[in-house]
Order: sequence, then structure tokens, then C-alpha cells
Amino acid sequence: MSGNDRLTEITVKDRIEPSTWLWLSFGLLVLLASPWLLAAAGTGEAMARDPITGEYDVPTFAWAGMLMLVVGALGYPLALVISLFFRAPVVRLDADRVRLRGKAKVSVRWGEIDRIVIWRRRVRRLGFIPGWEPQVGIVPDTARTKGFQQVASGRDWAASDLRPNGVPEWLPGGVQKHSVRLSYRCAPELAAGVAHFAPDLVVVDERAPGQATPVEPR
Repeated sequence: MSGNDRLTEITVKDRIEPSTWLWLSFGLLVLLASPWLLAAAGTGEAMARDPITGEYDVPTFAWAGMLMLVVGALGYPLALVISLFFRAPVVRLDADRVRLRGKAKVSVRWGEIDRIVIWRRRVRRLGFIPGWEPQVGIVPDTARTKGFQQVASGRDWAASDLRPNGVPEWLPGGVQKHSVRLSYRCAPELAAGVAHFAPDLVVVDERAPGQATPVEPR
């Protein structure tokens, strides 16, 4: 029996989001530029605002205000760096069930699952920038699922066929309640874990309309 055969639990962590890399790059730029910014502010005296009276009558150094701006700008990138060291697995697999941990908390036994889908949800970043968010979802093995599949298989779907909440119409309704964010690049790793504990179950890529491509384990 190989070491992989003796595994009692397999976990899958999500990849770092591109937006996180952008924030970290911003934080690094601020950190590198901070000596120049502080030097440019000068070492002379300046008047700061009194929080009680509201008057600018509190003497301080000119660079103190710039230092506060630098520290404030580094706050969010620093929080991201700390969170990267404590990233919890998004998916946990064992002999009995699969667990998803994210905005949704899902725990389903293998025998209750029809399939596991890799899909993407339409989102608007910052409230107005359109984009896609990668998802992994569990489709339950129910009569409702089977009925939906019969109807859906007879339609020609387009990429624009989306529900108001951004979920593709070619996926069963409510799939977002059993889904969490997971990068597409993690799909082969997930498929390998599923194959280990539930070899009869498939992980399918349903990002494109009308297509259900099995994901090869890796």
C-alpha cells in the first residue's frame, strides 16, 4: 500500500488572488518610497490640528504627517501578508464526506453528491468593474437535480445566459449556496483528492455553456 493510499484526509488551498498580488505590490512600492517621502516632507516644524478644538495650533514635525500617511497606506497590504501565513484549506476531503470552507460552510457525504463542478460566477468588483470569480460547487444527487439536467440538456446555452445573481443558467439553481471560491488551477489537485476517496464521482469543468469536461487528476 502506497503512502497516498493511507491518506485519511486531503486538503486543497486556494491560490492567491491577482488582486492580492496588486495590493502587495502597492505596499512594496509605498515601503520602498517611504524614505524619499519622509525626506521630501522635511524636518522642519509644522502645525497639526488639535482634535479637541479643531484648530491647527499643535506643533509637530513636518515629516510626522507623511509618516502617518505611509503607515495608513501599509495597513491593508500588511494585513494581507499576515493572512497569507494563516490561509486555511478551502476544501477538505476524507473517507466520509467533502467539506467546503469559505463564505459557504458545506459538508456533504459522498453518497449524496451527483458531481462536483468547477464554474465561474459573474461579479462586479468595486461595484462596477465586471469580472469572473472561480468557484467549486457541489451538486446534490436529488430528483430536482435530475429533472433540471433533463431540461437543460435540451437547450442551446450561450455565455450570456446568466441569472441576476451571476450564476450561469446551465447550472442547477442554488449551486452558489454549495460553492466556495477556488482557482481553476486547483481543479486537478481537487480531482485527485476526489478520485482517492470517491473514484466513481467526477469533477467536471462547466465554465463554458453546454460543456461538462471531466477534470483529469494530478
